[in-house]
Amino acid sequence: MATGLSETHRTWEFSLRDCTDCFEKNGLCLIESGVNECRWSYPRSVGRGGITRFLLREGFELWITDCLPDQDILCNQSAEDSSVARVHLGFCLEGSYTGTWEKGCNQHILRAGEHYFFFGNVYSGHGVMKQGVRLFAVTLIMTPELLLSYFNNEGTEIQGLLKGITQQCSVPAFFRLESMTAEMHQTLREIIECSYSGASRRLFLESRCLELMAYQFQQFDGSKVAVSKDHSRSGIHPSEKLRIERICRMLLDNLDAPPNLDELAAAAGMSHPKLNRCFRQVYGMTVFQYLRQERLKKARMLIEDQGRTVTETAYLVGYSSLSHFSKAYKHHYGISPGTEFRSRKTA
Repeated sequence: MATGLSETHRTWEFSLRDCTDCFEKNGLCLIESGVNECRWSYPRSVGRGGITRFLLREGFELWITDCLPDQDILCNQSAEDSSVARVHLGFCLEGSYTGTWEKGCNQHILRAGEHYFFFGNVYSGHGVMKQGVRLFAVTLIMTPELLLSYFNNEGTEIQGLLKGITQQCSVPAFFRLESMTAEMHQTLREIIECSYSGASRRLFLESRCLELMAYQFQQFDGSKVAVSKDHSRSGIHPSEKLRIERICRMLLDNLDAPPNLDELAAAAGMSHPKLNRCFRQVYGMTVFQYLRQERLKKARMLIEDQGRTVTETAYLVGYSSLSHFSKAYKHHYGISPGTEFRSRKTA
């Protein structure tokens, strides 16, 4: 099992069936216990921070993790949870987390500014938290039956998957990872900074969690259009789609100095409005939005994988203003490029 853990790492066993008992066995201290909300703190021998669990309604939980481990931690998911079907919708505000499931066959790395949707009919797996890397994340956990109740009879890819699961069909794990939007960041801040108490707190948190779900599925629907091969659904002619794909390649090949909108429109043989309209139909966003997204994706890769400085990165992805780059990066990922660079150096 290749996890990249140090020899002195700590192993925790976890089960959704009785998380309180699991946390106590692993040394976490219960510091607050209420009807709907529980908080645990990390033992000082392990690190700082803790975990909050809020029961919004039967079958719907909100988890907030904010911890800074002083050693690598391997979290093993109990195989007993295989019969406890749950959907996980996670949002990472800071740090990173590596998850592995299906006997190590599948792995994902969740980084700051990303969110995911996960469901599998086999829960056995593990996750890794790295020493010195703060993990600040919000996770919504709910039953597939409750999630399906929000869709009614609307046809979606995820609805079809969950129907198969609830009918006890054999399906593989489903995992979807995307970048968080500005609306998601705002809603997450409202959840974390909620000052209400009692029933008002539960109602407020549930409404914001449902809002997060709405943003997530809206984004999934948009990206589904982006990869759709059915031009009749997108309302764009195949020849126009080919021209838009050519424009996309021009942008990707020239992220540091992209053609202007006049040049792109001329290359596509379209007016500005039609170019943006067709581009949105194929990729779910305007030309400018797509360019910004791809620039920031490349920027994160340069910082995390190549260790480039913030100044180098801004220049390489075409930003002439360092402050403009830093603002766009933080708006997109929820963390400044400088903080990302420093965390990469200390990881």
